[in-house]
Amino acid sequence: MKIVRTLFLVLLIVIAVAVVNGIFSVTMARIFLNRIEREGRYLKVGEEELFLKVLGEGKPMLMIHGFPGSHLDFSELAKLLSSNRKVYLVDLPGSGLSEASSKGDYSRKGYAELLVDLMNLLNIEKADIIGHSLGGEIALNIGYYYSERVENLILIDSYAFTEQKLVPDFISSSKVLTWIAMRFYYQTYPVQRYLYTKRLGDKSYFVHEEFGKYFALVDRMSIQFLSEFIKDSDGGSLSGMLGEIDLNVLIIWGERDEILPLDYAKKISEEIPGSTLKIIEGRGHAPFIDKPERVAEEILSFLE
Repeated sequence: MKIVRTLFLVLLIVIAVAVVNGIFSVTMARIFLNRIEREGRYLKVGEEELFLKVLGEGKPMLMIHGFPGSHLDFSELAKLLSSNRKVYLVDLPGSGLSEASSKGDYSRKGYAELLVDLMNLLNIEKADIIGHSLGGEIALNIGYYYSERVENLILIDSYAFTEQKLVPDFISSSKVLTWIAMRFYYQTYPVQRYLYTKRLGDKSYFVHEEFGKYFALVDRMSIQFLSEFIKDSDGGSLSGMLGEIDLNVLIIWGERDEILPLDYAKKISEEIPGSTLKIIEGRGHAPFIDKPERVAEEILSFLE
């Protein structure tokens, strides 16, 4: 009986902590959501309403963020690249300021097809494509299935061979368990702060205000979309076909990437013929946050 009471008490404490954490996280998200500037416009592409921000003039460059990021991730890097490029920053459906219609294909290939449709709408025949993390795998899909639309392909700490698992399969198979795991764990302030700092090679580059905005958009992601995103996943589907990509490819990698270690980058570079690998010393999974000037320098030098 004593064991039962103890277990019951522990359960109550866990529930209380989860609820308090949830309330705190939602409150923080609401505070920072109001601080996000919405300098851009919405475009209807198929069933989706995509938020798009455009910077600079010149040859077109499309930047694809990772998961669970947004166009804000590229803020500093995009400013630097827009000195001689017309940079298009887009929020993928379900991320950032773009809602998901729940009628689309949220696989990597599905996102690639959607972004090509966006290029058609914008009358962009060919563009330099930059993708980070999940966005890098989407960029690879564009490069593989729509190579004629790609001028240069730039991958930053990109997925290619493995799945980006958010939750174990036994949780993702249940909408209720997925909702609980996302709302009371993955989408909470402490967990996202921990995951965000893992993207940095040097934790001293952490900026509370920038993280707050990042978190507000993670909190904004709907559980329905997250469930469909997990279900539609086709991560690693091109792992055996990278050798068929015939493009100018630059691979940029943070030396201290804890999410996708440097060996992962070397494997991608070996698989893609003629690709160039540049390592950003001391940086993490998102080197453009730590050192946007250095990453911009590598990209612009490659494009010359």
